[in-house]
Amino acid sequence: MLTIMSLGAFLFSGFSNTQYDLKVKSLKSQNKELVRVMEDMKVRLDDAEVQLTELVHQDEALRIYADLPSVDEDVRALGTGGAVNDFSRYYGDLMPVTDLNINSLEGNLASLGREVTLQLNSYEQIYSKLNQDVTRLRRTPSIAPVNKGYLTSSFGVRPDPFTRKRRMHHGQDFGVLSGTPVYATADGVVKSSRGNSGYGETIVLSHGYGIRTIYAHLSRYTVKPGDTVKRGELIAYSGNTGRSTGPHLHYEVRVNNVPVNPRHYFLTGNEL
Repeated sequence: MLTIMSLGAFLFSGFSNTQYDLKVKSLKSQNKELVRVMEDMKVRLDDAEVQLTELVHQDEALRIYADLPSVDEDVRALGTGGAVNDFSRYYGDLMPVTDLNINSLEGNLASLGREVTLQLNSYEQIYSKLNQDVTRLRRTPSIAPVNKGYLTSSFGVRPDPFTRKRRMHHGQDFGVLSGTPVYATADGVVKSSRGNSGYGETIVLSHGYGIRTIYAHLSRYTVKPGDTVKRGELIAYSGNTGRSTGPHLHYEVRVNNVPVNPRHYFLTGNEL
């Protein structure tokens, strides 16, 4: 009887060990699949974060367009972080070698969810404001003044092309061939169109709300002072007049006669 009992215990132990080994093997196989799913999730999260970053940039442009303040960086950071369970300490010996971390993925997903919620709320605020102020929107610059060429000089301090001394450049220069069509960037009235010793042939549009746009180094005009123009309407052709090193369009946006960076008024970016 004792021999039979010992043999039974031995067989049961061997069976249990075999069953345990099979269970561990099954769990490892399942966890390999889990890692594959996690890797796919990480790729999707990375893509979503890139898209969200682009949405944040568009949000900033739309807020300028809607005359709303920017969302404070501290507000965007609210609710990030937080503790999550360290599942890896329980199942670490079952997980194959991987750079992925469940905690990190879980944290990124929660953070992304909060940022998306914030962005949706921001867009709702923008939509409500824009819906109330259609006239001002039509008079706010929002497109590039040319649809060809390249942005060759940005707003800000730069070496003067003639003296090489650093000085403020109050607008943006678009490298285009002479005769390239130039368009009004918003609804407005032609304030002046005349030759200027530095800017050459120039058009100034008044858009109301203290906003003016300037188009310089032109070759000829298609509008005259007093004309009313719409956004996207042809107003002139580019040239090489005035203080210029070559054919291009100099474009400025001024608010209460103070030059501001035109790129903040381009909803589709600042380069062509």
